Amino acid sequence: METSTSLLKSVISAESQYSNHKIERNLVFLQRQIDVLISKTSRGCSLKFFNPSDVLVAECVACLVNLLSDPATKPSLILKCILLFTNLATDSYIRECFHEKFELTPALVKVILSHGVSTSDTLTSEAMQLLQKVTYGRRISCQESYMEELLRFLLSHVVSPATGLTQPAMGILVNLTRDNFSVQSFIKNNENMKDLTRCLIRLLGDQTHTVILFSLTLLLNLCLHEKLTSKFYHDTNAPQTFQMVFNILIDGESGDTRRYAVDLFKDILKVERLKKSLAGYEYLGTCIEQTLNLFSSSSAESVVKIFELLQAFCHIDGVRRVVCKAMFATFQIQDASQFSDLAQTPLSRIADPLLATIHWAGQSTDTHGLAPHGAYDLLSEIYEELIFAHNKVHYDKHVSAVLPTALLTLQTPLEGDNPTVYKRCSAMVKCVKLLLSLGLDHCSQGEFFHCATNWDHLYLSLTNFLAFCQDDNLLTCISKQLDPNILSKLLFFQFDHNSNSIASEITPPTDDWSEEGVDLVLYLLDLIARIKNDVLEELFIKTMQESQVVPFLACGLCSTNRQRVQDTLNLILFCSKLEGFPSFILGEALAHQNACREKKRQASLQMSSNTFPNKRIMLEDKENLSPVTSKIKLDKSDPDFDVSSESIHSLIDKMSSNLQLKEGTDTELIAVYERSLRALQTKEQHLQDLLEAKTLALTQADRMLSQYRARKGQDEAECNRVRSLLLQSEKKCQGQEGDLRDMRNVMEKYTKEIEDLHTENQKLQQVAQMHQQLTTAHTELTERYECVQKSHQTMKQEHKSLTEMHEMLQKHNTNLKQQYDTAMEQLTTLQDERRKVSSQLKTVETKLEDMKKSSLKWEYDYKKSEEEREVMDMCLEKLRGDMAKSDSKKKQLQDQVSQLEFACNQHEQKISNYESEIKELQTEIAKHRQITALINSLSSGKPDSSALSGNTSTND
Repeated sequence: METSTSLLKSVISAESQYSNHKIERNLVFLQRQIDVLISKTSRGCSLKFFNPSDVLVAECVACLVNLLSDPATKPSLILKCILLFTNLATDSYIRECFHEKFELTPALVKVILSHGVSTSDTLTSEAMQLLQKVTYGRRISCQESYMEELLRFLLSHVVSPATGLTQPAMGILVNLTRDNFSVQSFIKNNENMKDLTRCLIRLLGDQTHTVILFSLTLLLNLCLHEKLTSKFYHDTNAPQTFQMVFNILIDGESGDTRRYAVDLFKDILKVERLKKSLAGYEYLGTCIEQTLNLFSSSSAESVVKIFELLQAFCHIDGVRRVVCKAMFATFQIQDASQFSDLAQTPLSRIADPLLATIHWAGQSTDTHGLAPHGAYDLLSEIYEELIFAHNKVHYDKHVSAVLPTALLTLQTPLEGDNPTVYKRCSAMVKCVKLLLSLGLDHCSQGEFFHCATNWDHLYLSLTNFLAFCQDDNLLTCISKQLDPNILSKLLFFQFDHNSNSIASEITPPTDDWSEEGVDLVLYLLDLIARIKNDVLEELFIKTMQESQVVPFLACGLCSTNRQRVQDTLNLILFCSKLEGFPSFILGEALAHQNACREKKRQASLQMSSNTFPNKRIMLEDKENLSPVTSKIKLDKSDPDFDVSSESIHSLIDKMSSNLQLKEGTDTELIAVYERSLRALQTKEQHLQDLLEAKTLALTQADRMLSQYRARKGQDEAECNRVRSLLLQSEKKCQGQEGDLRDMRNVMEKYTKEIEDLHTENQKLQQVAQMHQQLTTAHTELTERYECVQKSHQTMKQEHKSLTEMHEMLQKHNTNLKQQYDTAMEQLTTLQDERRKVSSQLKTVETKLEDMKKSSLKWEYDYKKSEEEREVMDMCLEKLRGDMAKSDSKKKQLQDQVSQLEFACNQHEQKISNYESEIKELQTEIAKHRQITALINSLSSGKPDSSALSGNTSTND
């Protein structure tokens, strides 16, 4: 951690140096520090040290964003910064902070617009890819100052022939147009709209899957109601489009491709006509089965998007049954002991989609992000559908598969910074929701009506519900495996650390996890209340009698979520009969919550009246609004509105009273009605645009307020620290004042002594002058003596080296003598062999003479004797050759012996010369010793008699 903080400090200091003095040395140093940070944040490295809520990290990011915004910054430095931001943008929370807090989006737009002239520029492509990542999932208003230029730039690159910037430009357009009416209207009113539609249709034939997805998404968001493009999403062609998107999702090139495929499906489901056609798609079951097989081969980010897609499918009537059937199609009943290690087993060994989903649910949120959250949500949907089915075959096996993983999730420690605690709390909340759905006591009436399509189906669902509620085996199974200590630890951790339980007026930070903690406490209490266990009942009674649970109940009652309010009311009704239930404290807490809410409302009203006088008040929770109150009220002061509304009401009255219409025919009535409805729709859209603009301004103001509050809290903490330092320094100053008084008294005594010593010093100065003269002479002599010592040491070293050389030469001489002896022995042996060969030659010659005499006698043996003679001649030649070789070796050995003798003589001469030099050096050393003795005697002031006698002897 220290290395990361020092690295961030070095980057900040290097940036400040470069911004103050833009010279080449500072630029190189800054680039070097950024390169180190890039290697620290590369793929596969942990980004825990880079928390945007830390002051040092925020300052570092702000400095780098300022570099991007500066037009005088060099492109090489901008590219380094973009590469660093690209590495950091892999984390979703950091990516969100880049857009919300640090205003990276306008800085990147400036870079793209200023350097986007050349399409082959790597800087522009990297900047556009980073902008695509940062703007993903963000809604940017068209009223921003940079939006119009950016949109024109992107449209020009999409319409122009395909280059390296076409794909990122399309990706940014997809991000900006999703759920953004202002951007869509700007693009629709653009002059290049027809060219854009033709270009998008042409790009549908591209080989890249991502480009095809971008084209389909832009056609859906921008050109759905046009004749040319509506063919792709018509009822006859919609199944082919669905199959194309499913193929891209299953055979995706990367995680980004699958992410945009899921987003396209979400956009398709927003259109009611396409939603119905997707529900009636013939091959939907097989496509969902193939999608479920992606669980065991995808990364964490891709799996999160697949979970979101399946959850969106589960909200379609009749499709959740298909997803559940595909999930349990390949599930085989196994031993319950094999389900405990699903979270640790590798994904490559898990082929079943249900077990793969349970595996993802058991992973840590620190390393796998939101994948466990999506897995738990999908499991809740699947098990709810399984409960609402007409039979409960093997339901206990299905529950035993997920229980160990869910209980392991509850054992996760709530430690670390706020984002990590928030992720873990939300995973625990979803886990407890799953456990509650397994028990099925919390299901509401609306869910049954949602699952039942007719009265017979509703009757079967209700009977199934009663059967499950009467079966307590599941709750007993959960109670056996659930440890009460884990639940008590979770509850009391929230009681001690949750900001809602602590009475404080300080505004919580933006990454606060208190709301998730409130949900966790309420769901845990609900779970404990439903499980029939003596230990858990005691824990429940003890917890509900604690005064620390009151703030959580108050937050549940004051919540804007209906389900939370209903669950809290059920808990309070269940616990109101207990003796020690703190009902009075609960009333006080509710009053405090209402007072705080009233203050916030008045403050927001005052701010809105100051900034926007005609602004309407927006309600916070849209799901709690009734259909009548959620509609936007039109301005009745408009005269067109009065005329149209009066005509409509008069027509309705006449139609209700069954009077005959004299004003016109039925077609005219319908035309008038349609015109008035269109006028109302256009006005409603206009008012919605105004409301969106004002809500965006409000969000910006809220963002500025949150930043101001965060900075104010930091400043208050810094002020408290400075106050404590001031108090400590005051105490130190008081102690040091007494020390100063004592020191002054001591100084007065010392001044008197100094005056006495000053007089003595003047006397000693005279002596010191004499001493300085002597010391100068002494220093000269000592310098000479040191020089002599150094030369003496060098001579000693040379003497040692020469003696070593002498010993080496002696060893070499002995080796040469040994070689000479061996050579002489070889010579003697060769001479003996030569004598033997000569004697053999004599015998052979005698034999030849005998053979000649015998040849005269025996002529018929002439041929045989000649052959023998030839053989003997060959032997003689070989022997002669051997004799010649032995003679040459003898000569070589004699030459070597002579060379060695000559070398030995030279070495002996060198040794004698070295010995004579050593003797001379010894005489010089003796002289130097006598000189040093004289110097010592002169310095002491008494002549040494021995030294003088030595001098006289040496002079003689």
